[in-house]
Amino acid sequence: MTTQNLPTMDQERARFALARIEAISKKDAVIQAEVRRYINGLPALIHMNGLGQAMAFYRSKSKGDDKKETSHKLIYDILGLWLCGKDSKGRIFSSSNDLLAAITQSDMQHYMAAQNEAQAVLEWLKKFAVALLATEEAKHE
Repeated sequence: MTTQNLPTMDQERARFALARIEAISKKDAVIQAEVRRYINGLPALIHMNGLGQAMAFYRSKSKGDDKKETSHKLIYDILGLWLCGKDSKGRIFSSSNDLLAAITQSDMQHYMAAQNEAQAVLEWLKKFAVALLATEEAKHE
């Protein structure tokens, strides 16, 4: 197999993001609208505060009713799967499957690489969220 037949890293990000957003598109309209809104704001939050602070905030917002899946938890888990998942093409961290644990155990080089990779995959997540997820207006119908 030649390298010209292999998907680019950007195609891998897009494939991953599309699968995750399609799964969310089958959920309740309220969750869809929240995920869409929170994914849209996450790149700026990471840029201003760093990946660790942003993920700590999202993890704190995902607490509550353990039976209820929150939009913050969905997003946290998606980024964790991309950056820490054993079979992920975007895997930066191998020390832990949990994103915050991996961040706290990493060196600055891995942290910065993960922050850049998170921003890159978020671009695709945002595009697909806009295209496929319910809007704020739809959740009130």
